[in-house]
Amino acid sequence: MALRRESFLPFSRPVIGQEEIDEMIDSIQSGWLTTGPKTAQFEERLATYNNAPYVRVMNSATTAQEISLQVMDLQPGDEVITSSLTWVSTLSTIILRGGVPVLVDIDPRTLNIDPQKIEAAITPRTKGIIPVHLTGLPCDMDAIWSIAERHQLWVIEDAAQAMGASYKGKKIGSDPRSVMSIFSFHPNKNMTTGEGGAIAFHDEKYLNRITRLRFHGIEKDAWKRQSKDGSPHIDVVEPARKANFMDLQAALGLHQLPRLDQFNLRRGELFNRYLKLLQDVEECQLPWEGNQTFGHCFHLFVFRILPEKAGLSRDEFVQALKDRNIGTGIHYRPAHLHTFYRNYYQAHPQALPPQGLPYAEWSGDRLLSLPLWPTLAEEDQDLTVSIIKDLFISAKKK
Repeated sequence: MALRRESFLPFSRPVIGQEEIDEMIDSIQSGWLTTGPKTAQFEERLATYNNAPYVRVMNSATTAQEISLQVMDLQPGDEVITSSLTWVSTLSTIILRGGVPVLVDIDPRTLNIDPQKIEAAITPRTKGIIPVHLTGLPCDMDAIWSIAERHQLWVIEDAAQAMGASYKGKKIGSDPRSVMSIFSFHPNKNMTTGEGGAIAFHDEKYLNRITRLRFHGIEKDAWKRQSKDGSPHIDVVEPARKANFMDLQAALGLHQLPRLDQFNLRRGELFNRYLKLLQDVEECQLPWEGNQTFGHCFHLFVFRILPEKAGLSRDEFVQALKDRNIGTGIHYRPAHLHTFYRNYYQAHPQALPPQGLPYAEWSGDRLLSLPLWPTLAEEDQDLTVSIIKDLFISAKKK
């Protein structure tokens, strides 16, 4: 009989403790559900954790990146260099501002943008670079900052998957050579607030505008108008979206953040345990665990199946694991292969390198994420690996 888990094992699961639940109940009973004092407290603690002078939270990392581009005054036709191996929001926020996402290929070892390919993509219309710290592994930031300084470009880090990661011993978001860093608190991230995102930044000149762009264009902290010390009068300085962060979300974050380093430590132990369990499996290419310079926060364990050795395509392998009750993720299908972007880059061929994106496409056809979260049972990890090995053996017999 084939190995099979009794019930379905997802690839990710949030870890929510009683302290988070009690804090949420406290928020509900207080009557203050939306943006309020807990949100402000959460922002202060995020700033301390990331060693960034300013942090503003909002409803998602996607909104955070859109606001960051608006603050940087990205204009129609302006170009931003980034990677295709990312969630599409990295590109979509550029498009929504009228900009052009110019793609360069990845380093196949790290899955991150290859700095050696960036300069060839720079044109007179280039305004900035958005490196994506995919899977929680930092990009080669010194190389990227050097290029940006040489060409007078800004850098905004897409750190949606990198909360708690570090580069050369410093937390992602802490270096002022990046004008802003964007974080996500989606339920599958290393810490969660249900939904939500944040912008960490270093220059006070951006503070008021970021604050008002997340809530109707109202200057200052709009939530204080409902408090005893506030004024009911408001002034709208410019039109803006409603993307504020709730105290209900902050109630989760205030207790997730102190546990983040421990979460990441355990993720790292499980990540390295996968490496050991799979080290002799020739049908897959294992991910790099980083080092002291590239301080991984182990958001995802992404390996690449080698169909020519496995006898299975990636999609066949994913379905076979699902049939055995093992869930996986695909992070990601290269953005330029989605229908909209296929059409977009046909109309904007100059935004792709002449040789295409072979490493991103090769990896995108083969990668998948295995179950990984801090409380994942080692027995489930053992079973997952046993099922993987069993599937490869069975495929070779066909």
